[in-house]
Amino acid sequence: MSTSNQHISVSSLAETKMALHSAKHGLSNPIHGIVIGKRSGDDNNVLEIVDAIPVCHEVPTKPIVDMALRLVDAHLQQQGDDDLTIIGWYTSNASTLDDDTPNLSACRIASSMSDNCQDGGDNFILVMVTTSGLLAAVSKDSDSSLSPLCRVFQKDTKTKTFSSEVNSSFVTQENDTSYIISKALSKEMPIYDFVDHISNYGSEDWNNMDWIKNGAIKL
Repeated sequence: MSTSNQHISVSSLAETKMALHSAKHGLSNPIHGIVIGKRSGDDNNVLEIVDAIPVCHEVPTKPIVDMALRLVDAHLQQQGDDDLTIIGWYTSNASTLDDDTPNLSACRIASSMSDNCQDGGDNFILVMVTTSGLLAAVSKDSDSSLSPLCRVFQKDTKTKTFSSEVNSSFVTQENDTSYIISKALSKEMPIYDFVDHISNYGSEDWNNMDWIKNGAIKL
């Protein structure tokens, strides 16, 4: 089932992790990460974004992406939940003025990953964290419904690129997500990506840099 025919729900946990990752690095560097989810609903017509796993805060290299994907895939297999799988990639652009389209690196990664999907990548998504949505999340005077944190893109059937945006009316967030994100940002909850993990190998804090679970994030 194509994403154009189904609803997409974003968990508070996934959205909060993407917001924290973007707030930590995204206003000066592009961020990238893996989207975890599953299908649900009576007719499998809901694509649930359950979790987000930060990968890097720079233009990603193929070795970094490949290794992160292998480690996350192994982690999911260990969890024993056959429904959970890698369903997408997320990003945030380096420019604070560029909320229109995902960066080229993210689009290329999403295209490559979707090509390896059994369904041809019809359900694979690319999530872009917007700067305007991030600023709305930290502003008490801003209506976050007018500036959604995430925009979701899918593969265009003609061009085969991730240039087709999913209508925002089909993308929903959990109740109180905006409040949860705002509180998490104000508390400056620590979040680590895969590059943080490998760059700090051997340091005193290395064992605490659990980039897959980021268990320090409490909602």
